[in-house]
Amino acid sequence: MPGKSEPTFHVATPAELRVQKAPVERRELDARLALVREEMRARGVSVSLFTTPESICYLSGYSTRAITAMQVLLVDARSEAVLVIRRMDEGNYLRMRDRSPITRLVIFTDDRLQDTMEIIAGLAREIGGSSGAVGLELDGMFLPPKQYDVLKAALPHAEVINIGAMADRLRLVKSSFEVACHRYAGAMTAAAMKRAVANMRPGMTDSAVAADVAAGLIEAGSEWVATWPIILTGQETGRVHSSWQNEEIRPGQPTLLEFSAARQRYHSPLLRTVIFSPDEEQRRLSEAVRKACKAGIEAIKPGATAEQVYFAERSVMEEYGVADLMSGRVGYTVGIGFAPNWVQRAGVDFMRGNGTVLQPGMVFHMPILLMQADVFGIGHSNTIVVTEDGNEILADDGFDGPILI
Repeated sequence: MPGKSEPTFHVATPAELRVQKAPVERRELDARLALVREEMRARGVSVSLFTTPESICYLSGYSTRAITAMQVLLVDARSEAVLVIRRMDEGNYLRMRDRSPITRLVIFTDDRLQDTMEIIAGLAREIGGSSGAVGLELDGMFLPPKQYDVLKAALPHAEVINIGAMADRLRLVKSSFEVACHRYAGAMTAAAMKRAVANMRPGMTDSAVAADVAAGLIEAGSEWVATWPIILTGQETGRVHSSWQNEEIRPGQPTLLEFSAARQRYHSPLLRTVIFSPDEEQRRLSEAVRKACKAGIEAIKPGATAEQVYFAERSVMEEYGVADLMSGRVGYTVGIGFAPNWVQRAGVDFMRGNGTVLQPGMVFHMPILLMQADVFGIGHSNTIVVTEDGNEILADDGFDGPILI
């Protein structure tokens, strides 16, 4: 049975140590905005309204936990970048204004919460003109239909262009700063995972494990994360998108742990399975998962396609006769994350039919799960960055497959 252990980290480089507190530099934010403006001009967009928190953070450096209140970054095709936020969040802007490319801050009080879009529409008219094309993230979660209707009514002659993937495409390939954030988040995730596994034992509840994971993440230095840890045991492991239910961990039953630390909003998740006193079938399935993960890692390199990574893992599952139990997606893009999860919107998925070519700087969480719904789940994952000559595992806790004790 594993004993208690303290979180450990790899030896950080000076650049990584600076990342612990240093935010993204102004010149990198300027470069991101320049690329957005280049695409806006190419598509004839006069002003773009970014409403998803990931896009706002990526382009301006601003972030808040209060993502349900309307917040918008208006970017014109020339030089304006106007941030519209609730007055209560003004402090979040002030702490980063010296390095921000934001040219104007517009704040609204709580008595304007219901008509914020009228303020935003007025700014869009001022910046982009009453008839210029307006770019909106139409496929995002943070532009409700009612607010969209208000905006359209205020700009009746403006053409609306969907820019939902504009910032997301830029976010696919990470800069050296972003990879360093992922690497440090991965070290914290790995430390919390090693601690949680070392402290687990039969008779504990999944709730107790969740508490230990939360403490481990915070003590390791994590910021607030995009989603709660997922801790499931027994039959609950067959209900993957759930979490702790105060269930007791029992010998012969799998326990799943999936979570991530965060650094500068970047996440590097891990999924692990722990089984005390596994039976032969659980050992066989665990071996299939371990080998599939290894095959997937070996397939990741510049020039490979997302589909090739999927089939590298699927071929292992076919050898074991369990391909029908695996999920249809074995990896997805991660990066800046806010609630409800760390999955990057409009990212690259490792799945059948995806011919996207992998490039250095792309970062992926690669979970593979064998699951029978409402019966059991056994899985494993890595967070990986594509490098010039292959890949690098960003969250290395020393476990290469399900943990059998």
